[in-house]
Amino acid sequence: MIELTGKRILITGASSGIGKAVAILASKLGALCVITGRNEERLNSTYLSLKGTGHLKLCCELNQDNAAEIVSKSVRDSIALSGFVHCAGIEITQPFRITTLEEMGNVMQINFYVFWAMIQEFLKKKSNTGTGASIVGIGSVASQGVIGKAAYAASKGAVISLMKALASEYASKKIRFNCVSPGYVATPMLNAAKELYENSEDFDKKIASRHPLGIGEAEDVANAVVWLLSDASKWVTGSNMEVDGGYRVM
Repeated sequence: MIELTGKRILITGASSGIGKAVAILASKLGALCVITGRNEERLNSTYLSLKGTGHLKLCCELNQDNAAEIVSKSVRDSIALSGFVHCAGIEITQPFRITTLEEMGNVMQINFYVFWAMIQEFLKKKSNTGTGASIVGIGSVASQGVIGKAAYAASKGAVISLMKALASEYASKKIRFNCVSPGYVATPMLNAAKELYENSEDFDKKIASRHPLGIGEAEDVANAVVWLLSDASKWVTGSNMEVDGGYRVM
């Protein structure tokens, strides 16, 4: 049985894509969701789609400087955070030889550094509760190597490695760390990537055909994330769950 009744879950990047799907599904299963996003209109759309009451929306730019504030605002009414999912992310697609360290830093800032900072604040808030928690990072099949995505792949590889390291360090406190690594999913980020191909046939040949089960939906990834947030996965930590429509077997 998967249920999140009474659990307060912080979800970044909830204004669209995987983050929005995670928030909606978590709310249906009883979670109190704290959602963040930088687009107020889209974040409000997610908020209005949540089931139940007691949810909170925080419209803001994510950076290392406001990590503590975001986590602090997420804890209220004497209810501690039970889970955290970092769905916010950016990517660039271009040859490695022209990718600057500044561009690499921009990708790492959102995909990894902010996640790192928010986890540290999360752990400070959890230090005296003794109730355990579940933290989920969003990796990617790109971390295994995809042409033109060196910066994105490196950032996602860092997320996966961090989850494994923290899983060992915090197991005694019953705080679990796991990753979900999607294949290509029908999200705004994928739509932007499609523009790099000459036509839909070229995209299908190079990307879609790599997925035996077809391009995924955000809800497919959300199902795995919510399972990791729930007590149904209480014996799972340090894992990298590949939810990729068979991408890795091709």
